[in-house]
Amino acid sequence: MRITDYWQLREEIKKGDIKNSYLLAGENDFIKEEIIDLLETSLVEKKSRAFDETKFYGDELPDDIYRHICSPPVASKRHLSVIFGIDRIKKGNEQIKRVVESLSPFLCIVLTAGKIDKKKENKFIKWVLDNVYILVFEKFSEDEVKRWILETVKSKGADISQDAICLLWDFIGDDMLSLHSEIEKLLTFKPKGAIETKDIKAIVGEDRILSIYTLEQAIYESDLRKGMKALENLFMWGEKPTVIVYRLRIWLSSSLSGKGWKNSLGFDDAAMAISMLMETELSIKRGEMDGRFAVEELVYKLINRR
Repeated sequence: MRITDYWQLREEIKKGDIKNSYLLAGENDFIKEEIIDLLETSLVEKKSRAFDETKFYGDELPDDIYRHICSPPVASKRHLSVIFGIDRIKKGNEQIKRVVESLSPFLCIVLTAGKIDKKKENKFIKWVLDNVYILVFEKFSEDEVKRWILETVKSKGADISQDAICLLWDFIGDDMLSLHSEIEKLLTFKPKGAIETKDIKAIVGEDRILSIYTLEQAIYESDLRKGMKALENLFMWGEKPTVIVYRLRIWLSSSLSGKGWKNSLGFDDAAMAISMLMETELSIKRGEMDGRFAVEELVYKLINRR
């Protein structure tokens, strides 16, 4: 059925234009959860969530799944049912089809999945792709992340300057969970007025923000002591290895594209560095190396690359 996009779906939910069934697919799990939360807020009363909302995992469905997800709402607009990981479903396919086909105005069913390739999927997944509203969540681009920051802050009744948005992007990138956490912190300590760069430096921590730039500078200058100190500070602040690798990738990519960032490496130097970074990223994702050790080794190699 119709493929919608994130921004359109958010507006539809806010306006109460909510469909009977959705498939939320792709790799951006945080945004999937955000959409589920929006549906939950719109459809289900807090006091009756124990009765009017059900959540299951595809590989743990009960034999009578139809009865669970077709229960009429007790005190809410609709009964909301969420099934995570339909690509792992082993039973209950026909019962789920019956729910989707019922088009009941009292039900809303949300299915989630990872990356979808229609040519390689089984019959049930192909049927779902043809019969529900689909939204595929991939990683947000820089512009999408900045738009998300602005709209998230405004949805809380606050405001944020463009410079502050750019600083959050420079600092965190597209780690949506970390962004959400920092925005919640900012709104707690800055309940009035627009959030400015000085607020981010004061609340998020200027030393933490500067550490990533110090790390870039250390790699550029081949200064091992400065680089390891900056890395130690980032870990002390609780920065995830994957986020550090991501921030380095942005910096190295800018060097490769000739955008002229401060401390940019030459083209050949940046190409070699990106190759090292990609190997590290892959080893972390595969679980071949501890994340912290892998990043420490990467920084050591980058600083001693010449």
